[in-house]
Amino acid sequence: MVQTCPFEQRDLSEVTALFPGFRETFLGNPWADASLPSWVARDGGRIVGVLGVMPRPMRLRGKPVRAAVLSQHGSAAKELLRAALSGPQDLTLSDSADDALRRVWEACGGSTVTLYGLRWRRLLRPASFGLGMLPGVAGRAVAMAAAPMAIAADTYLTRRMGLGRKSALTEQALTGASLCNALEVFGSSYTLRPRYNPATLEWLLAHARARRRDGELHAHMLRQGGRVAGWFLYYLNSGTSKVLQLAARPGCEDAVLAHLFEHAWRRGSRAIEGRMEPRFAREIGRRHCSLRPSAYVVAHARDSELLGALGTGNAFFSRLEGEGWMHSACETRTVSTGPALPHRFWTRMRAQPVIS
Repeated sequence: MVQTCPFEQRDLSEVTALFPGFRETFLGNPWADASLPSWVARDGGRIVGVLGVMPRPMRLRGKPVRAAVLSQHGSAAKELLRAALSGPQDLTLSDSADDALRRVWEACGGSTVTLYGLRWRRLLRPASFGLGMLPGVAGRAVAMAAAPMAIAADTYLTRRMGLGRKSALTEQALTGASLCNALEVFGSSYTLRPRYNPATLEWLLAHARARRRDGELHAHMLRQGGRVAGWFLYYLNSGTSKVLQLAARPGCEDAVLAHLFEHAWRRGSRAIEGRMEPRFAREIGRRHCSLRPSAYVVAHARDSELLGALGTGNAFFSRLEGEGWMHSACETRTVSTGPALPHRFWTRMRAQPVIS
């Protein structure tokens, strides 16, 4: 019979066998709170499941909100979730649920947040991206043979897609302090938003940079005429780069998105994708992006206004607030910086001429 209980230090060796990144992510974070513990499930005395609980302070119309982001490993999902939902938090979230876990959340009274479960993708080198998707040894042989044509096609398509143009925005390295200031200004227009300070953001950015699975983290503040226009954080790699957080001042969404695409393209990425940010929906639609389902975002709240903010897209909730930066300690491999095509072809693709 499965039994659940709060995590204790004596459980650490068994827990890290199931969840290698647990110690630094859930025990060493700056929001750790004894009243919001992580949970373990035991079957016959052996730990078979772990539910990491990370407190994440938020605000609802300026009022403090106790939120918790959950990360599930192993079995006994329903028992662990019921235990975690019995805690004192106002809002409980997960943004990496598969279909089975989504059903567990809904059976426990949770809701699926459809809007934030969408993912957009923009192809930056469509022909080479397509070749990179060919499977197996035969696919690699076809990709090698077709590489010169892919380079020519991508050079032509680059012009058609508007890449290679000089941005009107200037870049600045993103720090915990600069991001905290920007969130205070930009976040005030959202009903629900995260509550940070420079120290907690520095901790978060350091751990996000350590997560090498999806590539190297690029984080930049963007300015226009001295004013902050927006910012982005994304993991760059030669295949599909992944956005961690994206924001813009009202009216600057298109310029920020264009700068992001240009940044990834100039550094050799074939595609870039991110979770739907409702305030970018119009610009995402205009800039040749496709939409597809992603992992489910699920939530449970005692106050219907919290779920309402998520359901209507009036919440600032990026992958930086969820699980997109987690688990660096259990990732020993890094994403490849080279594609499936031979190096000589890749070098030529990276050197495509910039269009003035």
